Amino acid sequence: MRLKFWMIVKAMVVLVFGIGFVVIPEFVLDLFGMDLDEGGILMSRLFGAAFIFKALLFWLLRNTPTSERPIRVVLISDVVSDAIAFVVTLIATVNGVWNGLGWLPVGLYLVFGLVFAYFFFTKSKS
Repeated sequence: MRLKFWMIVKAMVVLVFGIGFVVIPEFVLDLFGMDLDEGGILMSRLFGAAFIFKALLFWLLRNTPTSERPIRVVLISDVVSDAIAFVVTLIATVNGVWNGLGWLPVGLYLVFGLVFAYFFFTKSKS
C-alpha cells in the first residue's frame, strides 16, 4: 500500500465533491434527498471551497516522503477531521437527515481516516 496512491485518490474524490458543492450545490444535495435555502447554498459552496483546498493539498504533497514533517502534519490533521466527519455523517445517516446515499460519505470518511491513520502511525516511523 502506497501513500501516494491514496493521496491521489483522496484528491480526486474531494475535488469532484468540491466542484459539485461550489458549482451545483442544489443538484448534489438533491441526490442525498436534501433541500437547500439560500444560507444552505452559501454554506455548501464554502464547504466545497474547503474540499478543493484539501484536494490541492493532497495533490501537491503526494510525492512527499512519509517521514517528513509536512506530510505528518497533513496526515494527522486529516485523520482528526475525517474522524469528526465520520461521526457527524453517521449520525445524520442513522437519523434520516439524508437518504441512503448518505452511507457513501460515511464510508469515504471511514476508509480515508483509517488509511491515513495507518500511514501516520506505522509508515511515517520508518
